[in-house]
Amino acid sequence: MSRIETREHAMELLFQIGFRNDPIIDQIDLFREIYPEIIEDEAYFLDIVYGVINSREDLDARFVPFLKRWKLERLPVTDRIILEIAVYEILTVEDIPTSVSINEAVKLAKKYGTDSSSSYINGVLSNFVKSI
Repeated sequence: MSRIETREHAMELLFQIGFRNDPIIDQIDLFREIYPEIIEDEAYFLDIVYGVINSREDLDARFVPFLKRWKLERLPVTDRIILEIAVYEILTVEDIPTSVSINEAVKLAKKYGTDSSSSYINGVLSNFVKSI
């Protein structure tokens, strides 16, 4: 499985975690059963999932200043998760170029977001990157 697919599965699990009260480890185990292919790059998958969960407040604080005419609470859940993953990768994953993280976030937004999500996410991430 490619990193693109791994990132997408991480986004799906993070979305699920936001709506279920089961312990995170139980949700990961269930996710492994449904999508056994994540085991191919499980270290990266878990890095994204736990990285976003454990640093969510910091990640949100990093991109919130670039949300033009939006508040974090009004942002669609999928858009927020996509932004959190991208910001996490940009800040912590050294072997992924920033442009790749942004491009993959835009692709996820096109697939899972609203009609305007991809361009909005691209703008937010571009402005975020300029600030670091």
